[in-house]
Amino acid sequence: MTREVAMKPLIVVIPGIGGSILADDDGRTVYTVKASTALARCLDPQALDMDRSLHPVGLIPTFGACHPLLITGYDRLMSRLTQVLGLSQAEVATARPDDPQPVRPDASLVAFPYDFRRSVAHNAEVLDQEIRRRAQGRPVVLVAHSMGGLVAASWWASLSDGIEVREIMTLGTPYLGATKALEVLINGASARGLPLPGPFNRVLRGWDSVFDLLPHWKAVGDGTGRLYPYQVAQAEQVVPGFQARAEAAYLANRALHQELDAKAASMGGNPFTVYYTQGIPTLCRAVLTGDRLRTEKADLPGFGTGRHGGDGTVPATFAIPDFLEGTPRSWHRLKSKHGELMEEGAVDGHVAGYGTSPVPAAIRGAEEHPAAYMCLDLNDVVPAGQPQTVRITIEDASGQALDATDLRVVLTSMGEVPVEADGEAWVAQIPPLKAGVHRLRAMAAGVSGGLALEEIVRVGVVPCLSE
Repeated sequence: MTREVAMKPLIVVIPGIGGSILADDDGRTVYTVKASTALARCLDPQALDMDRSLHPVGLIPTFGACHPLLITGYDRLMSRLTQVLGLSQAEVATARPDDPQPVRPDASLVAFPYDFRRSVAHNAEVLDQEIRRRAQGRPVVLVAHSMGGLVAASWWASLSDGIEVREIMTLGTPYLGATKALEVLINGASARGLPLPGPFNRVLRGWDSVFDLLPHWKAVGDGTGRLYPYQVAQAEQVVPGFQARAEAAYLANRALHQELDAKAASMGGNPFTVYYTQGIPTLCRAVLTGDRLRTEKADLPGFGTGRHGGDGTVPATFAIPDFLEGTPRSWHRLKSKHGELMEEGAVDGHVAGYGTSPVPAAIRGAEEHPAAYMCLDLNDVVPAGQPQTVRITIEDASGQALDATDLRVVLTSMGEVPVEADGEAWVAQIPPLKAGVHRLRAMAAGVSGGLALEEIVRVGVVPCLSE
């Protein structure tokens, strides 16, 4: 029995930015998704300053089942992986990188929280320390969401020598950054539709991680051409030192891709499997007019239509790293928005192959990739009391638009809403909603010669500040 457990791989779950619970030196929780902690951070954001000593102690849980601020955490992913792998609770652990001795060092499934204020390179080094004190000769499998995928990639590229890396699965990882980070740094952040106060934005602008997530391509147009973010001199007025920090992050990202290419070449392959979403309108580019920066949900010029949009946060084009461009068998298209990618269950079946049960044949076959996808353009969180417009498109796996004979949209809180076609999409007009969490169900019939599609999304509705 001991030999069987020892032969199981070490599977590590790495969250995205904001996905780790942080505590101070006295053990008090400074950052999590509870309403009381969120309020405390709005009142005292300096607790998250880069110069404050904080310790990662866990992954954020799902929050908001009975609250308008709906946040998808990592608890359900951990529970599902525990189940599909056939593990006992004694074989599951949460890493505490600051503790001298690991809890449950023989655990097969480990949650890896990290200080998401720090740079990708810094957290890759912390991950390396944790893996080396836990691997004990076992092969390693990494499951990483968003920025966590950059941490995993950085670790594999430069620090993984001597470790057998069986697979690295990344979900919605911005390998070339995301325009949303530029929006946050220049125009300020918002929490589920509500603008964050100025002091919080000043703290956030000090985090190295946000600069690592800047778009590392020419995403900014100024009327004469396209610029890298670090070339935008006007940003210095809002964020002193912006250009130097943005250029350093760009060079670090470029070096990471060079290291990934070199590692893949030296190994004769790579262990990456990438999950991504396309078709959801996503901030991809920015327009500079004078001193004002405006971000747009529009595809970048020159990239064609084969991979338009993204998951609402990360453009599909940049969720696939350069060294995987020629190996589409490593790509897996999902349909959820960025924060809910780990809820689809695609990774569950994939990871099940590392447990005691074989992967079902259906998971390996073509059924994993449906012939058509429904894309809904609706924000995750909207203000209460204001009507909303939902645009719905249907496309095949190549991104080509498809028609349908019938499309219906139903809100669980009020029933069916009218839908009209405008020649390019179906448009549903959503009447003003009360604060809370609503479910929207879209159903299409007669797609591509008779296929039926259904999509259910959650929408958080928050009270307006004026209420």
